[in-house]
Amino acid sequence: MATIGAKVSEIARGIHQIFLPLPMRPSIVNVYLVDCSGDWALIDTGTNGQESLSALEGALGQLGITFDRLGAIIMTHHHIDHCGASAELQRLSGARLYIHALELDRITRTIAFAGSAGPTAQAREFFLRHGFPVDRYGAQALRPTWLDPRLYQPSVRPDHLMADGDIIPVGKRRFEVIWTPGHAPGHCVLYLSEEKVMIVGDHLLPKITPHVGLYPGSVANPLGDFIASLEKVQQFDVALVAPAHGGVFHDHRHRARQLIEHHRYREAEMLDLIRKRPMNAYEVAQQIFGSQERPTFHILAATFETLAHLEYARLEGRARAYERAGQVVYQCS
Repeated sequence: MATIGAKVSEIARGIHQIFLPLPMRPSIVNVYLVDCSGDWALIDTGTNGQESLSALEGALGQLGITFDRLGAIIMTHHHIDHCGASAELQRLSGARLYIHALELDRITRTIAFAGSAGPTAQAREFFLRHGFPVDRYGAQALRPTWLDPRLYQPSVRPDHLMADGDIIPVGKRRFEVIWTPGHAPGHCVLYLSEEKVMIVGDHLLPKITPHVGLYPGSVANPLGDFIASLEKVQQFDVALVAPAHGGVFHDHRHRARQLIEHHRYREAEMLDLIRKRPMNAYEVAQQIFGSQERPTFHILAATFETLAHLEYARLEGRARAYERAGQVVYQCS
């Protein structure tokens, strides 16, 4: 495998941030390579694309190691930029693979979706019940353009299924698993207590808000889970936050509070709309996110991010839902 130049930065003693290219926006994912004194741990993998794998190999080469020095590969969650190359890296390195059990289920679902001709009958019914006009956009348009099965080659045979509070020993380091559902049901962040470093995947991003949507087969209240996870990470003593997108930062509590406040504001906007008249999730999303020309998958994501907000408000007693003409509509007083 030919190597290319890679961007590597040591963000703390023995903890290296590596920039890998992505075929979508954001255009870079940060993965983390940790020197564990004789053993190495890789947090997240990038996609299975040749450019990304070569960049990762180049980064390891800059640090004087090869894939077979990896002792553990820990994946924060199932998305293409975080575990898409895990099968290939497992083959190249022989490293132990770790992921949360709920994310292994999501991997199998995503593989099936990537290879399908369109949504299942169950998914189609779900979309229509929440107002999303499937026939207007077409089945193929619902798949994001970057979900290429060649780039998404995650391992379906991890060595360990992580759970909240687990300690993963790698050499002289100890990675504490903190389960942070919301962006994904089994999303986990990794905490190094001695170093006070938290590697956060997509949970705490410095500039953008991670997508939290309610889809067919989702947990009942992903936004409620996400907000609870933002409260949860504030309990830890953290000096440095290492995100998957954007630069490292220091005040994790401040950023968590900002994200909570963002979602409170967004909910208030939605409640103002359904106070005027009952609306389904698609109608609310068109008002909140705009109805201008956008890729279909972005419209879909906006609809089901809106649905996550509306369901959170319903479960908290701030809105109510009922069926009208085969669709679920929301209203509040």
